[in-house]
Amino acid sequence: MAALVFSALSVAHANPKYAAYVIHAETGDVLFDRYSNEDRYPASLTKMMTLYLLFEAIEDGTVKMDDEMTVSKRASLQPASHLGLERGTKIDVDTAIQALVIRSANDVATVVAEHLGGTELKFAGMMTEKAHDLGMRRTTFRNASGLPDRRQTTTARDMAILSQRLTQDFPKYFHYFDQNSFTWQGRTYRSHNRVAMTLDGADGLKTGYTRASGFNLATTAARGDHRLIGVVLGGRSTATRDRHMIQILETAFADIKKKPSLIASVHSIRPVPSLRPDRARGIPAQVLAAAPAPSDSVPMPSAKSLPSENGAIQMAALDMASLEMAIADSSVTENDIASAPIGEGDAELSGVRDWIIQVGAYREQPLAIKRIRDTQDTVRAISAEAGREVNIAEKGAQAVYRARFTRMTEIEAADSCSALISKGDDCIALHVSK
Repeated sequence: MAALVFSALSVAHANPKYAAYVIHAETGDVLFDRYSNEDRYPASLTKMMTLYLLFEAIEDGTVKMDDEMTVSKRASLQPASHLGLERGTKIDVDTAIQALVIRSANDVATVVAEHLGGTELKFAGMMTEKAHDLGMRRTTFRNASGLPDRRQTTTARDMAILSQRLTQDFPKYFHYFDQNSFTWQGRTYRSHNRVAMTLDGADGLKTGYTRASGFNLATTAARGDHRLIGVVLGGRSTATRDRHMIQILETAFADIKKKPSLIASVHSIRPVPSLRPDRARGIPAQVLAAAPAPSDSVPMPSAKSLPSENGAIQMAALDMASLEMAIADSSVTENDIASAPIGEGDAELSGVRDWIIQVGAYREQPLAIKRIRDTQDTVRAISAEAGREVNIAEKGAQAVYRARFTRMTEIEAADSCSALISKGDDCIALHVSK
C-alpha cells in the first residue's frame, strides 16, 4: 500500500470546523479518521436522529405511516428550509419522512418533535438520551432540526454511529434516503445530496449547513459485499465537501479491493454499543530476550488457536487530511499514557505522549509478539521511552492481536512510521483520546 506522508503532522490545519470519518458499516472498522472526536455543530444531520426516533415509534406501534400530525404555531414559524406549513394544518408521517430527508424541512422537524415528545425541548432531551444509549457520548441535542444552537454539538464519529444504526436498525425505511425527490401540494422538491447521485454505489444519507457548522454530509455507499459510511463536517462549500467525501470513500473502497484482508485483519472496537464485542484490553508485550520488557509488563496469556492472518494494515495516503488518524477506542491505554488531545489550531506538540503506532494486526498472538520484536530497534532509536503492547480486540471466539508501541509524542509517532515505511514495513499512527 502507499506510504503515509507524515512530515507535516505538526501543521495546524486551516479549517477549525473540519472533521471526517469513514467506517465499514458492518464491522465498524475505521478506514479514515480526521478529528473524529472533536466537537462540531451537526446542522441538519440532526434530522437523522429525529428520523431515528420516528422510525422507532413506527416500529413499536406508537405511530403509523398514515397518521396525521398537527402543525403548531411554533412549527409554522420555523425558518427555511421548510415546507411553509400553516398553523392548524396537518401532515402525514410518510410525507414528513420525505420532507425531512429530501427538503430538510425545519417546520416538519418541529411537527415530528411535538408529536412524539409534546414539546421540541422535551423531544431534544429524548434525542440526547437516545444518542448516549447508542454510544454517541459527545452529542447533545437542543432541537430537532439542527438550527443554530451553540449547545447542540456532536462529532464526526458520533454521526457515523448514528448513520450506521439507521442502516442496521431500520433497513426497511432506508429507501427514503435513496429517494431523489418528492411532491407536496403540487410542488416537487429535489435532494441536495449530489454525492448520492454521482458516487457509484451511494444511496443516501443527509446533508446539512449552518454558518457555524460549515457544509456537512453523511453518506453511505455499497459495492459488492462492502458498505461504507462516510461523514464530512465543516466543508467550506458544497463542492469541496462533496469532492472530499468522494475522495475518501473511493480511496477506502480501493484499499479494500487492493487488500481484501483489510477488513478481516484489523478490527477497531465497533462504535455501536448494542453490537458491542468485548472491550479491547491493552496488555504490554513481555516479549524479548533481546531487550527487557517495560516494568509494567504482565505475562502474556497463551495464544488462542485462530486462523493465521499475515497482513499488517497500513492506511493509504489521501491528502493532508490523512496525516492524523485519531483512535476512537479510549480503552486502549497504559497507566501513564497522557490522554489530553492537541488542539486543532495548536501546532505546539511539546512532549505530550498521547500517540501510539500500530505495526501489525494478526489472528495469532505469537505473530504480534514477533512483529514487536522485529520492529522495536527502529522505533526505540527514535522514541526511547516507547512502551510495547499487544492489544486484544475480541468478539466471542474471534480475536485480533494488534502489535503496538505506546507512550509516544506525535512527532515520534510520525518519525517512527516514516522510518518503518521506508524499510517496507507497515505502520499506522494513532492518537489516543478520551
